Amino acid sequence: MNTQDRGWADFTHTTRTSDVSPHDLFERYREFQGFIANLSRKELVARRWLKTEDDDSPLATLFFDVPLSKKPTLFRKSTKANEKLLAIWQARAQAEAEYLSFAETRPTFAGLSKEQLRKLAHLSVDPMAVRQLPTILAEIGIILVYIYALPGMSADGAVFQLTTGQPVVALSLRFPRLDYFWFTLLHELAHLVLHANQLKEPVFFDVEVSDESDRTERAANRLAKDSIVDRESWRNCSPKYDPSDAAVRAYANEQGVHPSLVAGLLRRESGNYTRYSSIINAHDVREIIFHI
Repeated sequence: MNTQDRGWADFTHTTRTSDVSPHDLFERYREFQGFIANLSRKELVARRWLKTEDDDSPLATLFFDVPLSKKPTLFRKSTKANEKLLAIWQARAQAEAEYLSFAETRPTFAGLSKEQLRKLAHLSVDPMAVRQLPTILAEIGIILVYIYALPGMSADGAVFQLTTGQPVVALSLRFPRLDYFWFTLLHELAHLVLHANQLKEPVFFDVEVSDESDRTERAANRLAKDSIVDRESWRNCSPKYDPSDAAVRAYANEQGVHPSLVAGLLRRESGNYTRYSSIINAHDVREIIFHI
């Protein structure tokens, strides 16, 4: 019996096996082991996903949640290696969301409006508000979890539903910038505004390769942007003619959002990612949330 198979007996003690044949369960286990084989055990111990590098038992809670080969994830621009990382990350997010759904009482999600999205964007004025967002969103029935990205993973967020129907937004904080954080959050929440009935499978979002050719992604991007700035005023806003930091700060103040969000939109629209570095890099979201 090889090393992989020797852990099987202990692993099955903590998994839900009642509806799966022993043969299918074992094959699923072997595939699951293939998923995690290339993950850094030291990294998982540091994240407290594992107690020790040799102990797989804490991963058992993810065993039936990870979408393996028969249940592909909805991520249009991805490699198979990246899909494995996404599957593990999303399963971890789902496990945490399920715990929160049982541990904390929250209202039933009754929908999210464009006006509510705009009000949420206004919270960006205070960089520390990211700590309060899980509580704020819980009040309208949305579970928000922060699950730090696995090394090599290409996704900034995901939106999905639990079996109870509760919507979950998971953010990876792959980039530490405030503008990335808020655009990703608003993009995922935009899916709940526009596509709440179409989220039977998790949908992942990568800011760097957002698929504008896809109508649902394009619509979510547009609503995220409209939540940050007024569409009419944006067309001829002063920072497009005066590229100074002062103009960006003044316009952001008019829109009621943090200047980094406006700077991020300007960089994205112009394709010039060297502009406004002092505004963009003023706050580290990972440090604020994870203290790292």
